[in-house]
Amino acid sequence: MNVDDDEVIRRAERVLYLTQWRVWEEAVLARLALTRGLAAAPLLPGADVIYLVTYDGEHLGHIRREGPRTRGECWVAVPLMEMPLAGYHHSAEAAARALAGACGRA
Repeated sequence: MNVDDDEVIRRAERVLYLTQWRVWEEAVLARLALTRGLAAAPLLPGADVIYLVTYDGEHLGHIRREGPRTRGECWVAVPLMEMPLAGYHHSAEAAARALAGACGRA
Protein backbone atom coordinates (compact mmCIF):
# COMPACT_ATOMS: atom_id res chain seq x y z
CA MET A 1 0.00 0.00 0.00
CA ASN A 2 1.09 3.54 -0.60
CA VAL A 3 0.37 6.81 1.19
CA ASP A 4 -2.75 7.44 -0.90
CA ASP A 5 -4.14 4.02 0.04
CA ASP A 6 -3.53 4.73 3.73
CA GLU A 7 -5.35 8.06 3.46
CA VAL A 8 -8.33 6.45 1.72
CA ILE A 9 -8.54 3.86 4.51
CA ARG A 10 -8.34 6.57 7.23
CA ARG A 11 -11.09 8.58 5.55
CA ALA A 12 -13.30 5.50 5.19
CA GLU A 13 -12.79 4.62 8.85
CA ARG A 14 -13.81 8.18 9.86
CA VAL A 15 -16.95 7.97 7.74
CA LEU A 16 -17.88 4.64 9.32
CA TYR A 17 -17.23 5.95 12.83
CA LEU A 18 -19.33 9.08 12.30
CA THR A 19 -22.13 7.04 10.74
CA GLN A 20 -22.18 4.63 13.69
CA TRP A 21 -22.20 7.55 16.15
CA ARG A 22 -25.26 9.01 14.33
CA VAL A 23 -27.10 5.68 14.45
CA TRP A 24 -26.47 5.36 18.20
CA GLU A 25 -27.38 9.01 18.73
CA GLU A 26 -30.68 8.72 16.82
CA ALA A 27 -31.70 5.65 18.85
CA VAL A 28 -31.01 7.40 22.17
CA LEU A 29 -32.72 10.61 21.09
CA ALA A 30 -35.80 8.66 20.02
CA ARG A 31 -36.02 7.27 23.58
CA LEU A 32 -35.56 10.74 25.09
CA ALA A 33 -37.95 12.52 22.70
CA LEU A 34 -40.96 12.30 25.01
CA THR A 35 -39.20 13.14 28.26
CA ARG A 36 -40.02 16.29 30.21
CA GLY A 37 -37.42 18.50 31.81
CA LEU A 38 -33.74 17.61 31.91
CA ALA A 39 -32.92 14.05 30.88
CA ALA A 40 -29.77 12.14 29.98
CA ALA A 41 -29.06 8.68 28.62
CA PRO A 42 -25.83 6.88 27.74
CA LEU A 43 -24.82 6.91 24.09
CA LEU A 44 -24.13 3.19 24.39
CA PRO A 45 -26.13 0.91 26.70
CA GLY A 46 -24.08 -0.01 29.75
CA ALA A 47 -21.35 2.54 29.02
CA ASP A 48 -21.01 5.41 31.45
CA VAL A 49 -18.59 7.65 29.55
CA ILE A 50 -20.81 9.66 27.15
CA TYR A 51 -24.42 10.71 27.77
CA LEU A 52 -26.75 12.60 25.45
CA VAL A 53 -28.68 15.36 27.21
CA THR A 54 -32.13 16.69 26.34
CA TYR A 55 -34.53 19.19 27.83
CA ASP A 56 -38.22 18.54 27.10
CA GLY A 57 -37.02 16.16 24.39
CA GLU A 58 -34.82 18.77 22.68
CA HIS A 59 -31.23 17.61 22.17
CA LEU A 60 -28.87 20.03 23.94
CA GLY A 61 -25.57 18.21 23.52
CA HIS A 62 -23.64 15.62 25.47
CA ILE A 63 -21.61 15.19 28.59
CA ARG A 64 -18.51 13.03 28.79
CA ARG A 65 -16.26 11.79 31.54
CA GLU A 66 -12.69 13.03 31.24
CA GLY A 67 -9.56 11.44 32.60
CA PRO A 68 -9.02 8.33 34.67
CA ARG A 69 -11.58 7.35 37.29
CA THR A 70 -8.92 6.93 39.97
CA ARG A 71 -8.54 10.69 40.49
CA GLY A 72 -12.25 11.34 40.97
CA GLU A 73 -14.79 12.08 38.33
CA CYS A 74 -14.50 15.03 36.00
CA TRP A 75 -17.31 15.61 33.51
CA VAL A 76 -17.31 17.96 30.52
CA ALA A 77 -20.50 19.48 29.12
CA VAL A 78 -20.45 19.86 25.30
CA PRO A 79 -23.30 21.92 23.80
CA LEU A 80 -24.78 20.79 20.50
CA MET A 81 -24.57 24.27 19.06
CA GLU A 82 -21.21 25.81 18.28
CA MET A 83 -20.68 27.14 21.77
CA PRO A 84 -17.74 26.78 24.10
CA LEU A 85 -17.67 23.86 26.51
CA ALA A 86 -19.93 24.42 29.50
CA GLY A 87 -17.05 23.70 31.86
CA TYR A 88 -15.72 20.85 33.94
CA HIS A 89 -17.88 19.35 36.70
CA HIS A 90 -17.56 16.86 39.55
CA SER A 91 -20.55 14.77 38.49
CA ALA A 92 -22.61 13.86 35.44
CA GLU A 93 -25.65 15.55 36.98
CA ALA A 94 -23.75 18.82 37.52
CA ALA A 95 -22.46 18.70 33.94
CA ALA A 96 -25.98 18.08 32.56
CA ARG A 97 -27.38 21.01 34.57
CA ALA A 98 -24.56 23.28 33.36
CA LEU A 99 -25.24 22.23 29.79
CA ALA A 100 -28.92 23.07 30.19
CA GLY A 101 -28.01 26.45 31.66
CA ALA A 102 -25.57 27.20 28.83
CA CYS A 103 -28.39 26.45 26.37
CA GLY A 104 -30.89 28.69 28.19
CA ARG A 105 -32.80 25.81 29.81
CA ALA A 106 -32.50 26.22 33.57
